Amino acid sequence: MGKLLKVKVFLITICAGFLIALILIVVMAVCGYKVGEAYVNEQVNQMRANSVVINSQLYAERYRSILNKYLASKGYVSLERMVFYLQKTNNVLDTSTLSYDVWEKAYLDNLNEQEKQMIPIKTMCKKLNADTSIPAFTVENGLNADGVAIDVIDLCTVDGVDITQSDEYNEVYYPLPYTFPLRTNFTVTSIAFEHRSVDLGNISAEQQASTNFHSGWDLAVPIGTNFYSICDGTVSNITNTQANDLPFKKSGNSTGNYMMVTCSNGFTAMYWHLQYKSQPFTIRKGTLVRKGELLGRTSTTGTSTGPHLHMGLKDPEGNLLDVMSYIDFSEYEGN
Repeated sequence: MGKLLKVKVFLITICAGFLIALILIVVMAVCGYKVGEAYVNEQVNQMRANSVVINSQLYAERYRSILNKYLASKGYVSLERMVFYLQKTNNVLDTSTLSYDVWEKAYLDNLNEQEKQMIPIKTMCKKLNADTSIPAFTVENGLNADGVAIDVIDLCTVDGVDITQSDEYNEVYYPLPYTFPLRTNFTVTSIAFEHRSVDLGNISAEQQASTNFHSGWDLAVPIGTNFYSICDGTVSNITNTQANDLPFKKSGNSTGNYMMVTCSNGFTAMYWHLQYKSQPFTIRKGTLVRKGELLGRTSTTGTSTGPHLHMGLKDPEGNLLDVMSYIDFSEYEGN
């Protein structure tokens, strides 16, 4: 009888342990998701992913050239980080006066090529502070030789606080949440928040101003190129108003074709200038989609000047963000 009781106690202990372990797994999974989401949000704040570099037209051509050389193979460095780093290491206001080679080196200096991410800003600030070969920074806000206003960008000080001494900033490489929307060769033709001068012909001053301040990324690809969801989420909008593959000057259609997906973290991914009704028959408003799922094909519709995918991102409050700051290029499957 004693042995039977011991067996029962043993079995009850095992079952109870199993139940506790199961509960812990569930709790850890939920907490892990929350922590992971918090990490992503924290990293985005540290990268200032919706920042705007004023008069970015000064740097855009050179910067795009470097992006087209290294973005897919090595990862993303934002224009803000580039201007900050170049100003700091060269003691200059207008970094567009520096050589292409200096810009290219700065791009690579700010990357962890193994992670295919920007080096955390706290790590970079510590490195810059410790480098005695860097000249003292004496530049204040001002105008360049052509009278164009340029900001001095200081990413090492936030609200008067040195981030190298702040516990609110860390040196961790967080897993980025999104995947790249293309799986083929592409050319970056416009960057997020770029100041441009685009000739669309006879349009209103308001529409021209909206076009000239670019809200997302233009990735030039041939008409009919497949594009994919950057995130897990729900299709929140599909609009098809243009049945032909024509740029605005020939079509006169300012709306074109586009799709929006509300990602699982509440952000909205925006895909513009799509081929008419090119989405698979299973893709419609309200459809749940997975990261990397085929959404449709590219074209040149609406206010476009040629075939490309316009990729944009906004937060739940409607603020425009730099989508490239959220892309995990270690997952990129293109060339």
